[in-house]
Amino acid sequence: MVLDKLSDAVRIRMFSRNAQLYLVVVALQGLSFGMWETIFYLYLNLAEVGFTADFIGNLFSVGTIAAGLIAFPAGLLCERIGMKRAILIGLTWNIASLLQLITLEPSFLLLASIVSGTMTTVYWLASAPLMTENSRPEERTDLFSVVSAINTTTGVLGSLLGGFMPDLLNRLNGIPTGLEVASPAGYRITLALASTIALAAAVPILLVKEDKNIQRQRTSSLLNLRNIKSPCIIAKSAIPAGLIGLGAGFIVPLFSLFFKLKFAGTPEQIGVIFALGNFTLGLSTLAAPSLARKMGKVRAVVFCQLLSMPFIMLIALASNLALTSGAYLARGALMMMVQPTKSAFMMEIVGESERATTNGILFVADNIPRAVGTSVSGKMISGNDFYTPFLLTTIMYFMASSTFFLFFRKVEAAKRGKT
Repeated sequence: MVLDKLSDAVRIRMFSRNAQLYLVVVALQGLSFGMWETIFYLYLNLAEVGFTADFIGNLFSVGTIAAGLIAFPAGLLCERIGMKRAILIGLTWNIASLLQLITLEPSFLLLASIVSGTMTTVYWLASAPLMTENSRPEERTDLFSVVSAINTTTGVLGSLLGGFMPDLLNRLNGIPTGLEVASPAGYRITLALASTIALAAAVPILLVKEDKNIQRQRTSSLLNLRNIKSPCIIAKSAIPAGLIGLGAGFIVPLFSLFFKLKFAGTPEQIGVIFALGNFTLGLSTLAAPSLARKMGKVRAVVFCQLLSMPFIMLIALASNLALTSGAYLARGALMMMVQPTKSAFMMEIVGESERATTNGILFVADNIPRAVGTSVSGKMISGNDFYTPFLLTTIMYFMASSTFFLFFRKVEAAKRGKT
């Protein structure tokens, strides 16, 4: 296939103008999220700020549950108003993130987490349909993979900035640094910058021109769920999504605290680990389209997810930060490199009128179990149990990969037979 032989720069130039504008949005969001993900929970865990791992786990869980509960109606909203408007609404989550830096009252943080979770949901639900609407079938997997690669690559820079800026800013102002006595000032400035960068993503989205020929669903039809044409496929897809969400919830949101509490990792070290994780993920994502063409989308997804499982356990069993970091990089690359492939596959096997709704249902299936997992693992990590969460994740990933293969291997074969 010709696309296999093209460089990434050539591929990007071949994408539609709308798709190219969305790549700018992704770059800004990736940079912002890399900064925020690296240090926000470390900021809350500072001695002067004073929040423990179990509260932080609950904070994540509240936002994730809110995201899960709003996901289905948010998917219907996206079908009604269009993906451009939905993404603009979703970008307002960054305002809630800024508000989290103004006050450290627990109730306010929980409320801001709920608002942030719901708005982020709208953004993510509209993203895949927007890409699908603005790409040709033969380039769709490439677009999804390039988007993921840009997101993770800019996340490298974001993670590095997030890891090094707080202490650097504190030193420039002559105030304390270090794990035990660090001032929150440098963290607050860095997090405020991250939110501002993300808000700037509204500019390229405003330049996107929607296709007027795309029919928006009537509210009455959406409320009656008449837009859903593939209920069996959607129901089957929700099962492995829920298992993945539960498994990921046990470990993924609290990786920064895991590195800090078990190995005394510094913000700079954690920033470098996260940056390397994004870098390896960005490279591996670019290989996913070729893997999917050789093995098929379903087999590629299952192969990579199963291969990540030994590295999940190695993270927990490793005796030093260097070894556990290497396992972290391998797990992230294998588990996440095929997510764009899986997303593109799901958008292809459902109808145009139900894509955002499908995304909403999958978001619910992923987020609610994810919130439960994080709440449980937060208590485990607070009690210095760094093994059980990883064991539970491994079990959930195995079950998810098995069910995904059983449910969809014939669906993909049938789809190939029709084309």
